[in-house]
Amino acid sequence: MDGSKEFVRLCGQVGGFTKQMTGVSVVDAYFGPDEFHPDLMQYEGDPKTLRENLERLIDAIADEVEDPLREEYMKGEVMSLIAVVDWLSGSRIPYPDLVEGLFHIPMKRFGESVVDDYIKSVEAEIEGYPGSDLREKVTLFGEQGEVTGDELRSLIEGDLQEKAAEVGGLFRERVFSKMGEHVQDNGVIYEAVTGEPWSGYNWYKGDFKSLNQFNVDNTFNMNTIRSVIYHEYEHHVSNLWREKEYRETGNLELAIVPLHTGRCVISEGTADTAKEFLEVEEEDPAVRVVNELYKLRRVTSINAAIMLNHEGKSAEEAVDYMVERGYRTQKYA
Repeated sequence: MDGSKEFVRLCGQVGGFTKQMTGVSVVDAYFGPDEFHPDLMQYEGDPKTLRENLERLIDAIADEVEDPLREEYMKGEVMSLIAVVDWLSGSRIPYPDLVEGLFHIPMKRFGESVVDDYIKSVEAEIEGYPGSDLREKVTLFGEQGEVTGDELRSLIEGDLQEKAAEVGGLFRERVFSKMGEHVQDNGVIYEAVTGEPWSGYNWYKGDFKSLNQFNVDNTFNMNTIRSVIYHEYEHHVSNLWREKEYRETGNLELAIVPLHTGRCVISEGTADTAKEFLEVEEEDPAVRVVNELYKLRRVTSINAAIMLNHEGKSAEEAVDYMVERGYRTQKYA
């Protein structure tokens, strides 16, 4: 068995399985040979056999792959895919076990004292803004920066496109130069779309380029959307290096990018901290408010997910928690 080829083949089959079950493939990007394209790897068998094939792949990787880091990466991704198959085939998996099975990290609920500290940080940054109390200040702050419709479309396909080129330059200057190595970057195209279930998405297209789409059915905020640029561009950058490594080594497993795996923890973490390692200093007080609100809403959203999926709380209770503790509007909660 060629473990690298089998890895790509089975990723494609799991992608076909998840698409049958949910309408969405677990494969997020592919830039390898056409003969191994995930769309050609449809799986017609039962989930049990698919799982068994994934388990055999783990043994093959252990036998064939000599590089310890490469072996650990491939095994970890396959273990995540096994968890995906178990989950969607109807296995009753406790939520903490599902989180650990997918992402290889323990589930963690943030204590309410931690939430209190984040709320205090928001209060400190938003103190000078209009409003009689914190909730009104947060509401008015969000409304002042809202952008929708044609204005939003113009912002995405005009201003953000220009800003993306600047961010690409920052990566070359402040990150790649320190690595002593550069990577080809054919840029990111920004596009406004409608009718999608998400607000924004990075699609890596291969050939060192990406498409970033924003759903203009949603309302964005002029202050928050700037942070999205850094986050989504880092997703693009991580795949640039991934494609470079694939082309130089021929390691086929690098040419396919599955979702819901341990890799995603690193991917989202580096995207969230892109501004920090780019050393971007934004003196605008509104940006500091946005940053503190983001932290608060991140931890309360995680807590709400645990309430809903592990603690047996209702959707209404989870929404109320995000409204009360995360200072979200009812709509966004």
